[in-house]
Amino acid sequence: MSAGSSSPAAAITLPDMSPTLGALLVGTLLSCVLWGILTTQVYLYFGRFAEDRRAMKILVAVVWTLELVHAISISHTTYTYLVLDYTDPLKLQGKMPATLAVSVLVGAIITATVQGYFSFRIWVLAPNAFFKLVSGVLWLSAAAYLFGSLADTILSIEAPNIATFLSKYGKLMLYPTILNLANDLLITAALLTILIWTRQQGIARTALLVDRLILWTIETGMITSGFSCLNLAFYDTEPNNFIWIAMQIIKARLFANTLLATLNSRTAFLAAMGPSTRDTDTTTGPSAAGARSPDHLQFTSNIDIGLSQLSSGFSSKYSSTWG
Repeated sequence: MSAGSSSPAAAITLPDMSPTLGALLVGTLLSCVLWGILTTQVYLYFGRFAEDRRAMKILVAVVWTLELVHAISISHTTYTYLVLDYTDPLKLQGKMPATLAVSVLVGAIITATVQGYFSFRIWVLAPNAFFKLVSGVLWLSAAAYLFGSLADTILSIEAPNIATFLSKYGKLMLYPTILNLANDLLITAALLTILIWTRQQGIARTALLVDRLILWTIETGMITSGFSCLNLAFYDTEPNNFIWIAMQIIKARLFANTLLATLNSRTAFLAAMGPSTRDTDTTTGPSAAGARSPDHLQFTSNIDIGLSQLSSGFSSKYSSTWG
């Protein structure tokens, strides 16, 4: 009798859960760690920059709130698969939890918001009309990415299961991911070009400061762009597992942390300049300030007023480069 009762159980062969539930669990855990780091950064921001403009504070608060919603959504998804459906792992082939689809949309809102902020930095620091055009293109592209993600969310909620959704709308899911990666690369390239141009024209107050800004831009750009590349690669090559979903979860945290790290790093950059540098108008090239062309003076003016447009917490006119 015992043999007969064990026969049906022995006939059931469960699939390997490592690339599905395992990847989802690891992604959720890492995202929670990054959310904790983000919360710490938000606490430091409001403590250090109490005089920042209200708009900047609202931006930080909105990003943190969205990250909280994202963390709750993905935690509920993980709990559903690993606890509520523990006795029936084949439910992976059924209708996905609505919170999984919601997490994709919330992550897209976070990403578009952060990219919109960095696009605004390009607009403020633009040395000419071309870079202002680049900033406008980035805003439109971020909006298109957001609307594409909204369509993906609605369609995924209506789909009977993930496999059906991917078979019908896989390309629609692919396009926003490519657009997001392109935006990230363009933002990094534009900021680097502006900084390098500034250094070569002798407008930067110190070469050391600009070099640090260039290195910072490369590092932060590589982190987000690298994860975007991994996300795209795993989605394109292995769409039937959850590794790309784990990448998507972590990527949303990276964008938010990049934003807060950029804001909080302003103190360190100003300290690196030194009081003598901030109080004097020096150049990195052989030309003196009085010999600069009108274009140079206009770009310097953009730097000088940039802070008032980005955050009023820094009275120094040189902090706008990274604020």
